[in-house]
Amino acid sequence: MQPATFDLAKVLRPIKPEDFFRDYWEKKPLLIPRNDPNYYRGLPTLRDVDAMIAFSRPKFLEPGDFKPHGPTSHPFVQGWLADDEPFPTVLYPTVADVQQAFMRGKTVILNATDHRWPASAALSRSLEGLFGCPVHANLYLTPKGAQGFHAHFDGHEVFILQLEGTKHWRFYGPGRELPLADEDGPVPREQIGPLTQEAFVQPGDLLYMPRGHIHEAFTSDQASMHLTIGVKVYRMADLVRLAVDAMTRRDVRFREAVPLGVLPAGRATESLKEKFGELLHALADGGRVEEAVDRLAGGFVRKLTPLPADYFFAAEDAECVGPDTPVEKAPGVVYRVTGGDDWAAVEFPGGRVDGPAKIASALRFIDEAARFKPHDLPDDLTADGKVILVRRLVRARFLVPSDPQR
Repeated sequence: MQPATFDLAKVLRPIKPEDFFRDYWEKKPLLIPRNDPNYYRGLPTLRDVDAMIAFSRPKFLEPGDFKPHGPTSHPFVQGWLADDEPFPTVLYPTVADVQQAFMRGKTVILNATDHRWPASAALSRSLEGLFGCPVHANLYLTPKGAQGFHAHFDGHEVFILQLEGTKHWRFYGPGRELPLADEDGPVPREQIGPLTQEAFVQPGDLLYMPRGHIHEAFTSDQASMHLTIGVKVYRMADLVRLAVDAMTRRDVRFREAVPLGVLPAGRATESLKEKFGELLHALADGGRVEEAVDRLAGGFVRKLTPLPADYFFAAEDAECVGPDTPVEKAPGVVYRVTGGDDWAAVEFPGGRVDGPAKIASALRFIDEAARFKPHDLPDDLTADGKVILVRRLVRARFLVPSDPQR
């Protein structure tokens, strides 16, 4: 079964992506009301939650949260992936246990819905390809008359897709301008500024929340279920850190010890200030942004896992590909073409295909082509070499035979 197709353009409709990036991205919240409860058809519904809990087995951390009169410290219960970081206490409650916690007024959070539901996975991967950073999808079920979180701000960009029920949101302006990833958290009530906007979201509506903007949400006479898409952007500081690291490997001055007498007193001497300025000038003159971008991109792509699809085990054998076989990139694949003086490669989730530098022009052609036949590749390769390369890419599931119906 192919998942429903969602991308940023559909999530934002009728707002155009270019208008969104100009007017809202990293700047201010956006509400898109649609009056269309079926707009997110294909994403999870309340009828899907039972199976999602039963078969993906989220792990929960607070046994007291599932006891009618047990100690509890949260207005929510939060399910994590089984392979998330270890915790001292782990519980795998039944669907009935989770439903009882919900009936007692607790918000149910299912983290990493992109690992539990095909359409959520496809949407997250589409956004990862667009934004070039990790994206997660968490499901929130809040009972009527409840509030899962107090006023807070997030350290990442947030898209909120209202799936069922209604929810009341309040916005208070920035608590921290473009915070770092670890600077999110609750804000004391006395530190919250005046209310800037309110929104009542209904099924099919969208909210966008820039990182750093304080917000809170609660339900009234209806339960609510929404999908939160978190976009964990890389920052300019990440590029600078990688540039410094690369410079450190090339320039011995960056590897010298901090002068005696500076630590532990924490006293910056005039000579140290002069040395520090010298290093900054060296970084500005010799830092290679291309190298930093390449390393950041490589780390991002290599951390992604391949999505399940019908072209892994049910696909045609690569040996069936000939010079005139139409092929295209696997749907939603995130990849990068890279190389050096004597080699070239394409990297993608779950695989890598590399070879001598003579395949570089073919990989660049494939990068830009929507659909092609092996004989269309540049003539840096022989006719047989073109077929061999395409078969390798089909075998690795980076390329797939094109659907003849399209």
